[in-house]
Amino acid sequence: MSVINVDNRLGTPAKGQRLLAMAALSLVLAAPLAAQETTPGLPLPAIDVNAIDRVIMFSYSEPLDSVSDYTQYAAFLSPALFALAAPMEDWLGIGAMYAGSAVLSYAARTGLKAVVERNRPYMYFDNPPASLVAEGDHLDSFPSGHAIMAFTGAGYTATLFARRYPDSPYRWPAVADAYALATATAALRIGSGSHFMTDVAAGAAIGTFFGFIVPYTVDRLGWLD
Repeated sequence: MSVINVDNRLGTPAKGQRLLAMAALSLVLAAPLAAQETTPGLPLPAIDVNAIDRVIMFSYSEPLDSVSDYTQYAAFLSPALFALAAPMEDWLGIGAMYAGSAVLSYAARTGLKAVVERNRPYMYFDNPPASLVAEGDHLDSFPSGHAIMAFTGAGYTATLFARRYPDSPYRWPAVADAYALATATAALRIGSGSHFMTDVAAGAAIGTFFGFIVPYTVDRLGWLD
């Protein structure tokens, strides 16, 4: 069937051409609008967030998310300062204890995230990161894994200095730096829209506990003596 026949069936050639032009224009205009549509049901209603966490919550920030990775690693590696503060014969025991704290913290992090599904704060704002949502990362808000590992390093550093090397000149600078990095990590996780305050508070508590309990127990039992 030719175009002129289609136009004739529509009434007149001119009228058919106008309708075809309007249809083409509609398709051109609809394409960008479709691309801008958000995932159905998003953003989530903020009223669903508890009153405490609703006070401070942010949309996603990739730069802050990336920076929090570096501060987490730096805090987690804080016990490396014992290479300066402790005699060489203690290094193996220090490393073994820290490995124990780290494994326990990571196991708690992995287990809790597998059991607890909680949407990250960025899901309550427009334009959440599509790649993270596709991976299912948006349901891993509780607890903050970054806070757990960062505070494991800080808690371990503080405890071991207090128990084994209380008079070391490195003690207070090392502990202050470790907790500053861990606190910065927690703040960045909130600011990046990746976690709520209660997520990082729980992570800080878990990390500090495992960073404390292993060196404290080993020292009490005298296993390093």
